[in-house]
Amino acid sequence: MKALLSLSFMMFRSLPVFVVAIGLPMLGACVAQPQLEKEHDARLDKVVSQLNQSLENQASASAQLQAQQQLLAEQEKKLTALNTSIGNALKAPKVVECPKAEACPTVSELSNKTVVGGLENVWFPDLGLALPARIDTGVATASIDVEEIKQFERDGKPWVRFSIKSPGNEKPETVERRLVRSIGILSGDNSEEKRRPVVKMAIVIGENEQTAEFSLSKRTHKSYQVKIGRSILRDVMVVDVSKKNIAPYVIPDDTSDSDEAAK
Repeated sequence: MKALLSLSFMMFRSLPVFVVAIGLPMLGACVAQPQLEKEHDARLDKVVSQLNQSLENQASASAQLQAQQQLLAEQEKKLTALNTSIGNALKAPKVVECPKAEACPTVSELSNKTVVGGLENVWFPDLGLALPARIDTGVATASIDVEEIKQFERDGKPWVRFSIKSPGNEKPETVERRLVRSIGILSGDNSEEKRRPVVKMAIVIGENEQTAEFSLSKRTHKSYQVKIGRSILRDVMVVDVSKKNIAPYVIPDDTSDSDEAAK
């Protein structure tokens, strides 16, 4: 190989000068041509890569478009079904003649009990007082608003002295009754229990007269002084809260219950 190169060099040296001048550019062109081919191939590969990427993007966009078209078709089916359902619902229903309703019997026809309203005037025969009362089925024991509550003993037994102010009378009525028991009442915030004395007194509501227990309260209500609970209403009265003062107002002549309540 070295011999071949030496021979070529000796031949090159033996060539005329003008031959060498012509041959050198041709030799340079031969050397530059492979480099140009490499650059052309690189640009061609880049174009092909970009074209492939563009085709992939187009295929992805086409798939998304098909999915959206399918979703729109499903929503259109649901909307058509919903419109059909609404149309059926809005169709005028067939007029059906309802049977005539019979009038409901009144409370008094259902029972022989005394019918009372939400507010009634009641009579206390042992006190000789007529007081406004609220009928409340939510409480068990009746109560009455009084003042100056004081407990004391009489013959070794507990008693209570209190005063009641009747409507239209500024002078309160002082009353003494034997203490029956005490009940616990929670305060408004349910944090403290207060004890209330309980006494017995005769009361007349409509045509019903009985002796009942009353807790003594120091609260003063503007529209009523007495609260009637279930212990008085049970088995003898029916409440119609939509009305008031519907019970017949009867003041009995016999005051035997007042003597019994004071014992």
